[in-house]
Amino acid sequence: MAGFIIIGAGGGLIVSHFVLGKIETISQTARDIMHGDMSRRLALNTSSDEFDHLATSLNAMLEKNECLITSLHQVTDDIAHDMRRPLAHLGQHLDEAMQQPHSPSQADALSHAKINLNEALEIFSSLLKLAQMEAGAGIPDNQNVSLRDILLSITDIYRPIMEEKQQTLSVYLSQDEMTCSGNKVLLVQMFSNLLENATNHCPAGSTIVVSSFMSDTTNTVIIADNGPGIPEHERERVFEKMVRLDHSRSVPGTGLGLSLVKAIVRLHHGRITLLDNAPGLCCKIQLPYHSKK
Repeated sequence: MAGFIIIGAGGGLIVSHFVLGKIETISQTARDIMHGDMSRRLALNTSSDEFDHLATSLNAMLEKNECLITSLHQVTDDIAHDMRRPLAHLGQHLDEAMQQPHSPSQADALSHAKINLNEALEIFSSLLKLAQMEAGAGIPDNQNVSLRDILLSITDIYRPIMEEKQQTLSVYLSQDEMTCSGNKVLLVQMFSNLLENATNHCPAGSTIVVSSFMSDTTNTVIIADNGPGIPEHERERVFEKMVRLDHSRSVPGTGLGLSLVKAIVRLHHGRITLLDNAPGLCCKIQLPYHSKK
């Protein structure tokens, strides 16, 4: 009886280890795909067992999903690219029309048309930038960049804007060098978008705090406010293209600002997290530290 118990327990452990190993392989593949590696597939073996059949079915499903996502991105990119030229020509015609004599009502109509056209061009420009970053071609003009210098420059620009809106901007930056490998223009746009969002969605009297610190391998920047915040179940959704929450409909914007932010963070191998600031929103950006040496 003792021998049977030992054999049964040993066999159970072996089978359990085998099954758990297969499940962990599937789970790791799923995590890699969730992190953006759409080309990841499950490895097949020659045993033709149930796990092999499951892997074959899952790989076929993943292949189809990747093709559908690629086709969707291609359609979006083509629309954004092909529509920019006629819209730019339309803008030139509007400028020529605005220089001609016309009535006040015509001038008002032309002015509104020009504003709407500029918004459309901004959307197409943002879509093209997103497409280029999602293509995974690497960081353009990659160099060592000082995040501290970028944050000092941007906060100096936005301080008078926030003061005009009766908002308070507080800045607490680390004295460390806080360098990372990246594209300065894209990083400037990323932090500008985040500050623009904060000042647009916070009412008068709000406080916006920009802080930073550095660990051995990570630069961390936090932009926090005490405004209305974002519900927890919406915090991942706001990074999707063209998504605008109901309470943000009256605020100017294209719905692509946070999509661009997340794309830039991913391009720089970083991470962005939206947290509850109780009240308000806390945006935490983590970028790999890269020494100037």
